[in-house]
Amino acid sequence: MKMNRFMIGQYGTFDYNKYHRDFVNGFYGVEACLFGHEDDTVNLLQESKKDGFRIGIHFPLRAGITKLRDALFLSMDEVTRAQAFTIIQQELDYLSPIQPSYILFHYPKPVILDDRVDWSSWRFDDRSEYEYESLYSYHAFQEKSDDLFEWLSCKGKEYNFTPVLEFDALNKYIYQEEHLQF
Repeated sequence: MKMNRFMIGQYGTFDYNKYHRDFVNGFYGVEACLFGHEDDTVNLLQESKKDGFRIGIHFPLRAGITKLRDALFLSMDEVTRAQAFTIIQQELDYLSPIQPSYILFHYPKPVILDDRVDWSSWRFDDRSEYEYESLYSYHAFQEKSDDLFEWLSCKGKEYNFTPVLEFDALNKYIYQEEHLQF
């Protein structure tokens, strides 16, 4: 078994107890998300250098940099969309010395919901985190997604990381259309 494929997560803080309990020599690394204090980032980087593991980021690394956890880079509101790219850029600048292998983003954001589904059990902190398919055209989805993919690809090259997208609430634009088939 190849050990270099496994990672542990560190959410909210760099938890030394979890690190010593769960991390095994030869693991690929640690995926970090929503650290509450600068010391957590310092500890992550220190342990990475000491133990030789890679760092992955589940965007954002720092808690509290935005009102919402996820950047709304597909928002129909251009001000919100521009703010999302600004926030990501600021986080990339912060992450530059850390040199993460990858940065994972939830996609699409806002989530595009199928109008036919009862979403009452799905938790959203704010109405801006979702839009219904009936109000978000496929053309807009394609256009904004293409802009995002191009921007993230350029940033990945510039900052030397792999952008990773994690699907969030699949919609027909993803599973019925060919635009995202690879």
